Amino acid sequence: MHTVMGRSLRELAYRYDLYIVPIWREPFDQMVEKHVPLPKQGAILEVNSGTGGLALDLAARIGMRGEVVATERNAIMVEIARSKAAIKRLPNLTFLEKDPTDLGLEAESYGLVIGDATLLPPSHIAPMVAEMARVAEYQATVALKLLTRGSFDECYSILWEALHRCGLDAYSPQVEALSIRWPTVTEVQEIFARHGLQYPHCFVERAEFVFETAADFLESPLIEDYFLPQWLAFLPDEATRERVRRQMRRIIERERRRAEFDFSIKATLAIGRKV
Repeated sequence: MHTVMGRSLRELAYRYDLYIVPIWREPFDQMVEKHVPLPKQGAILEVNSGTGGLALDLAARIGMRGEVVATERNAIMVEIARSKAAIKRLPNLTFLEKDPTDLGLEAESYGLVIGDATLLPPSHIAPMVAEMARVAEYQATVALKLLTRGSFDECYSILWEALHRCGLDAYSPQVEALSIRWPTVTEVQEIFARHGLQYPHCFVERAEFVFETAADFLESPLIEDYFLPQWLAFLPDEATRERVRRQMRRIIERERRRAEFDFSIKATLAIGRKV
């Protein structure tokens, strides 16, 4: 079975449900509840539904006036979500294992399409928007949760210094590439417009994450399971990655002098209407 940092997919899925959903997923879902009106009836699709929290809420809110289909490519997360749905007894809710860029669902079938790209590589955003637009009905709302430019800048600064201290300056351009890989709000709006989603608009909220120690930051499930592997992927081997991790820890401990360490992201909800 595939592993990340020695953890199985099953363990990663349960860590996601326990630790990442409350601090990461739920704030983005709250943006959806605030800015995306629920249709009075019809079919709703959620793409990258994780362990099912938002889909369960949508199904309960629309009731028998509509149905909710939720897709997730991680089979273990689908299993967890289905278990939750069974407890809630929501006959109008279906969970499917699907790739977000190739859903295999019928075109023009959903009156509201909501997607989550917050843990995906930025290169997946445009293909995911294209697929969400394809399955949306005409005049349907399409909404995507994602990160935009200016996220994790504090982390990239520490990574750059760690590379320098490890004598790995040749990799510094890779850190710059990480910092600009997130799309700007304008670029997100252009992606929406390119795929036939009219009146694209982005709601942006600055979210801050605070950790008491360097260890708390580097060993948090959000960073250890998802973002740190992406940040260090360009290094040649695990021994080099471990050297850089140790140096990042030293830099945080030195600069903070046991004070809290924090970083921020640009939590973004992009919305458009299919025409």
